[in-house]
Amino acid sequence: MDIGTFLFVIILIHASFYFTDQFLKSCMNVPYLCFLENVGLTVKPLQLHWFTTVFNRSVTKWALWRPKFFKVWFTLGVVVVGILLIPAVCLLISELVNHLRPLQEQTVQALQPMVPGINLPVKELPYYFFTLLIASVIHEAGHAIAAVKEDVHVNGFGFLLMFVLPGAYVDVPTEEIRTLTPFRQLKILCAGVWHNIVLVLLALGIGLSTPFILQPLYVHGRGLTVMKLSQDSPAKGPTGLEVGDVITAVNRQTVVSVHEWLQCLVSSVTSDQMGFCVPESVVHTYDETIHHEAASDFFFGHLTKLYSRSKAFEGADGSVQCCSGDSDAHLCFELLEDRELDKGVSAMQPFSCLPARMAVSLSMKTCINSVACPTDTHCLAPSLRNASRLMQLSRRGRNGERKEDVLYLGPPSYLYHTVTLTSYIPKFSFLSLTWPNTIEVYCDYMVKFSGALAVLNMIPVVYLDGYWIFGAVIDMLLSSRCDQVTRKIIHAVVTMIGSLLLFLNIIIGVWSII
Repeated sequence: MDIGTFLFVIILIHASFYFTDQFLKSCMNVPYLCFLENVGLTVKPLQLHWFTTVFNRSVTKWALWRPKFFKVWFTLGVVVVGILLIPAVCLLISELVNHLRPLQEQTVQALQPMVPGINLPVKELPYYFFTLLIASVIHEAGHAIAAVKEDVHVNGFGFLLMFVLPGAYVDVPTEEIRTLTPFRQLKILCAGVWHNIVLVLLALGIGLSTPFILQPLYVHGRGLTVMKLSQDSPAKGPTGLEVGDVITAVNRQTVVSVHEWLQCLVSSVTSDQMGFCVPESVVHTYDETIHHEAASDFFFGHLTKLYSRSKAFEGADGSVQCCSGDSDAHLCFELLEDRELDKGVSAMQPFSCLPARMAVSLSMKTCINSVACPTDTHCLAPSLRNASRLMQLSRRGRNGERKEDVLYLGPPSYLYHTVTLTSYIPKFSFLSLTWPNTIEVYCDYMVKFSGALAVLNMIPVVYLDGYWIFGAVIDMLLSSRCDQVTRKIIHAVVTMIGSLLLFLNIIIGVWSII
């Protein structure tokens, strides 16, 4: 499903809920109105809200379960969040400065808007939805437990779906919180951010330790398992990749992680086509270079074809054509050496039409010229279109059996988009190839979203926790030095600066990815 279809379906679902709700309300449908009131459901344009008190008793039990533990826990949260308040604001400032730099001087962004279909694949929306919901629930649970611990009544909990963004909230009377001392207020206000920070550390720990946790079931760091091939992948075929194959090397360079795989693909794109040290005997034995003669010189061209070595012509796409069009197994190879400096290549032609698999399999090593090639071998590179590359993928079967190398011919970017790999190799046939990758992706999204919630709620912005946190900090630090009016002015100025920083970061961030 493409992004346009996805958005249309989401809007259609929201519209159906909203218009059905409006129709039943306009008809004064009593059972429906009673249902909404009893369930706590509210339907708004592109929004669904559910408010409930069913979790109140459970939260109260949790808060009273270990009172001494939670006292230390939330005090530690105030200390940690207090230390990170200024760094969080500095992070937004640095991100804004980074956006304003020239594109070539920009560094990797720590904060970036996630827009489905643009920089978030639609297929990963389940990860997005689940992790954002869990991060929101853990955040609000922190506020609720801390509030109960500080003898503040919790009215209930709410869950919402705003377009495709899930979220949660807790209804705590602001008046009751304001009657507490600033430090007790901070215990409640910082609890959400504190829980998000702990969740980031927990997800990071699980993600990094996944290879050790799954060691009894999966081998890690011994190659890359083909987890999925798209329907139109050019890597498929009779001699191509299959799901379950373990890729061990790309162009004879060992790969054991997805990062190394991406590095090889990028290197193939940014570098010239590499060559192969092919034995001279292979060239002389299997060369099938054609001769291209002009139509007016057909007779003499035919004699030349019989009695001389081959000639080749350059196509419009920049590639050299020296093979007949009736064989897909042959490629035109170009000699990569200086004929004036190397006397050993006098018998070699500048272009040779060779069976690609045989030339690559019998080559001694890869090369960029013949200087590094062994004696009696020459550096030959396929003459290809500008974006195409010949790549040698070494592989073995899922059970460890040796399999024939895959020769991929085409743009390396197609491999990136159509081949999904994992660095885990299952030890048993009944194990899924996707489980380890799913765990790591969930942990990765949890680190991103929970970390983003923590940072955003440490910024002094209206309607976010940072607004109340900075207010309580200002009261605690300046109550003996300034009157209430001065503290409110300072709070308002700080809030304006924080809101402006966040607004500019969001606007410029969205603009940069569109």
